[in-house]
Amino acid sequence: MLTESLVASTAILLLAQGAGSSAPEDPAAVVLRLENELTAAFNKYDAAALDRLWGDDLTFVSPNGSMARKSERLAGLKNIPAEIPQSTNESVEVRGFGDVAVAIVLSKWSGTSDGKPFVAHFRATHVWAKRAGEWKLVAAHVSQVKQ
Repeated sequence: MLTESLVASTAILLLAQGAGSSAPEDPAAVVLRLENELTAAFNKYDAAALDRLWGDDLTFVSPNGSMARKSERLAGLKNIPAEIPQSTNESVEVRGFGDVAVAIVLSKWSGTSDGKPFVAHFRATHVWAKRAGEWKLVAAHVSQVKQ
């Protein structure tokens, strides 16, 4: 009786300890979710969300080859256009490498420019790094896909 009680108590204790802990989340799944948050933030010109998602050392290479840092990109969000271009991710492939993940994103952007409607596709390489337990976008390189 005592042995059965001890075994049952030990089993309950082990189950209770396991219930509070969860397996670490797959980096690819985390980055995929963050890519969706990034798109939503761009679609709203949400500087606070982008500030949270971008690492302080972010390097951004634009389609024309120019480079910008996080502070420059955030400063560019202060002038919100009357009609914000909208983006949708058509595909996102993520590969995790420990505390680094690379996302290859194909996105479609649409809106108006100089009063004329436009639709453009871009492919981006996003490098995410896990720092102090949080994933941050640390590098981005964007190229326009010619149709």
